[in-house]
Amino acid sequence: MNTTLDLSPAHARPVLDTLGSETLAAAVAARARRPLAEVRRAIADIGSEAELALALLRSLGPLPKAARLLEVGAGAGVVASVLHAAGASLVAIEPSIGGFDLFAAVRAELGARLTAAAAPLDRRAAAELAPGRDGPFDLIFSVNVLEHVKPLDASLDALAAVLAPGGRMLHTCPNYRVPYEPHFALPLLPLVPAATSRLRPDLADDPLWHSLNFITAGDISRFARRAGLALTFRPGILADAVERLARDPAFARRQGWAGRIAAALGKAGALGWLRALPPSWLTPMVFELHRTS
Repeated sequence: MNTTLDLSPAHARPVLDTLGSETLAAAVAARARRPLAEVRRAIADIGSEAELALALLRSLGPLPKAARLLEVGAGAGVVASVLHAAGASLVAIEPSIGGFDLFAAVRAELGARLTAAAAPLDRRAAAELAPGRDGPFDLIFSVNVLEHVKPLDASLDALAAVLAPGGRMLHTCPNYRVPYEPHFALPLLPLVPAATSRLRPDLADDPLWHSLNFITAGDISRFARRAGLALTFRPGILADAVERLARDPAFARRQGWAGRIAAALGKAGALGWLRALPPSWLTPMVFELHRTS
């Protein structure tokens, strides 16, 4: 009897192929009343992020089926559906903040087409989690979500409160120590990134811009000390992101001019020194938190 979760690419393929089908894109466009070309781009982005999430989960090694998992910011529910089909004990939260309104339409159409039952999503925010009601979780993870979580400190503290003894967290998100905003492919004002909107009036009413909390590696280090968690920033993530540009067209499209500069660095053979740079001063950042007792 297999006691670990099958997160292999072969196991994930049926969900990802369903997500990428033309019939799903057409149905989402009709449901959301959006242009088909826009929906195709959004679905490509959702699939790209799901592939990244699954690769990060595989990097942790075999995950026991008995482990309780918490996905923070499940989005369209793609990763949750793969985990659910693998038999994971999973809670997936998705409060559906502004700027991601297509997620609900994709989630509905994806769930209607999957052979297995769609993974249920909890509409609460991270800050609403409580240990007596929700915990404990053996693994808590998120992919490009923590930069949208508000209030940041209360949300992180709530995640720590539901982490089991010996449990771990795995997160990746931008590190706004680096003055670059990846959602908008936009350089930021150093030290005061939120003030960038004063120079860009078009951001004033953008819900995605207003969702950003401009999280930094320093915020994570302070949280780890506060919560008594062991923290590790994974090295080489910027180099990994440069390599991803070559194999992930959706990711490359989102990065615009910055992606072209990064790709040029990769072609110039700069990956070696990129891997040697301190990871807490680069973006994006991938970090693990462990509760050792």
